[in-house]
Amino acid sequence: MSTVYLHIGTAKTGTTAIQRFLPMNREILNRGDYDHPLMPFHFPRMGDGRNAHFLTLWNDDSKWAKRWDKGFAVIKEAAERFGHIIMSDEVLWAAGAQDGFWERVTDGFSKTGVELKIVVYLRRQDEMAESHWNQMVKGKPKLSQGFSEFVTAGEYEASFPLEYDKGLDRIASFVGKDNITVRAYEAGQFKEGSLFADFLDAVGLSLTDEYVFPEHVVNTRLPENVVEIKRLINTVDSYKDAEVPNYFREVIRQTYGLEMLNEIPKHKVGRFSAEERQSFMERFEPGNAYVAREYLHRATGRLFEEEPKPLPKYEPDEKELMQDAVRVLAGASVYEYRKRRELEAQVLKLNEQMDALERRAAEQSSQMKKLKKQMDELFNSAPFRALRKLKKSKEDDAD
Repeated sequence: MSTVYLHIGTAKTGTTAIQRFLPMNREILNRGDYDHPLMPFHFPRMGDGRNAHFLTLWNDDSKWAKRWDKGFAVIKEAAERFGHIIMSDEVLWAAGAQDGFWERVTDGFSKTGVELKIVVYLRRQDEMAESHWNQMVKGKPKLSQGFSEFVTAGEYEASFPLEYDKGLDRIASFVGKDNITVRAYEAGQFKEGSLFADFLDAVGLSLTDEYVFPEHVVNTRLPENVVEIKRLINTVDSYKDAEVPNYFREVIRQTYGLEMLNEIPKHKVGRFSAEERQSFMERFEPGNAYVAREYLHRATGRLFEEEPKPLPKYEPDEKELMQDAVRVLAGASVYEYRKRRELEAQVLKLNEQMDALERRAAEQSSQMKKLKKQMDELFNSAPFRALRKLKKSKEDDAD
């Protein structure tokens, strides 16, 4: 029986790097009786490395629903050739908080005839809360809450559960604790100090010189002021309308030269004060200790070993905020100018195509007129007149 290693995130734990690494090294994996199968379908704005994303369709009746069966068919085919299969998608940790998710997913793997093992990376909850707020402000649903309000309300936990002990125990009730591999997302805890070596170790492999690595993308640091500006933009009711594209997200990305806004660059300030950070983490200490003892078998009960670097709490500077606001405004103007030029070029091209069609239509009309004239001349020619007379004479004789 083949074994499926299902990497379920969590988000902001190097998942993008892992998902780039796996397809690049598929041939090497295959030689070791492992596969990272590619799906015959794609999801918008997602790379091939997220080959387990179809599992989020577990209760979907939309046009995407057929991908559930297609995904498992790919896994079954891979299981006939390889003893080990690696699947990955970072949103599965959050999806797993929904009632019915793991029931349906584990049933799907069971019917496919494979053994299921889970791989999950966990990051400090305070860092996750900051990253999650940052992401939600920059992207959908266009969050307008300040960070303190966001944390106090606890709404983020509805979309990203931070009580790791409860989340793991939920999964364990379906696959068993022994089939869950938990890793702390801290460089000091990575095997050989490498995320890639650590992940390969989690699925039973070792990093060798054969493997190639994705090019490291250096993210230009996005000033905290710009996040604040985007949050203020989100307070505009009409901008928060679901039908309105997340326009300023793209403006900010282009203005600051970022490949993408999903990646969180290192910040020089935090959203927690030192006291707030300590108080926030105290809530999770019992659960984290439980995870360390039950899933990592650490008698110390210590899940995270690295203390975060003390960062001053973000306080907006009016002068700098104004400068960044002007830069974003200028970026929006440039963005609109480029879009307008693109539209003008498209309109010009369409006009040229219309002119060509009109000329072609005029030529065809002229040819039709010539053909009609020829047909009229032929109809009125002596042979055709004689033929009509002969036909009429036969009709008269028949009467």
